Amino acid sequence: MNTGNIVEKFELLSGIEGSESIKWRSVVDDACAYVYSRIADKPLSASDERRIEFLCAVYAYKLYVMCGKSEVSSFKAGDVTVTAPADEGDKAEKLWQDQLAKCSDLIKKDGFLFGRVVT
Repeated sequence: MNTGNIVEKFELLSGIEGSESIKWRSVVDDACAYVYSRIADKPLSASDERRIEFLCAVYAYKLYVMCGKSEVSSFKAGDVTVTAPADEGDKAEKLWQDQLAKCSDLIKKDGFLFGRVVT
């Protein structure tokens, strides 16, 4: 696992700068620990490692959004208006589900998995 790659991907997803991402490093570490605890017992190729690293970054992003990212949908200062999606939580959840499906061959299928029961 290359933690630097995961942090870089997390920064791209969240839109935060490198200096601000230091505050979120423990969330990234927790996301990595969780994802890696669910990996099936098999050797991972370099390609598999990259997929897992991105899955870790996506899960960290999901946690970041859930942990209090402001839900401001627009902001106006003078002549400048900034508009963002109204619910970034939905975007984070969809991205998480998409990436989880793409990594399903690498994840254990038993027990409790990512907030849902797998049968």
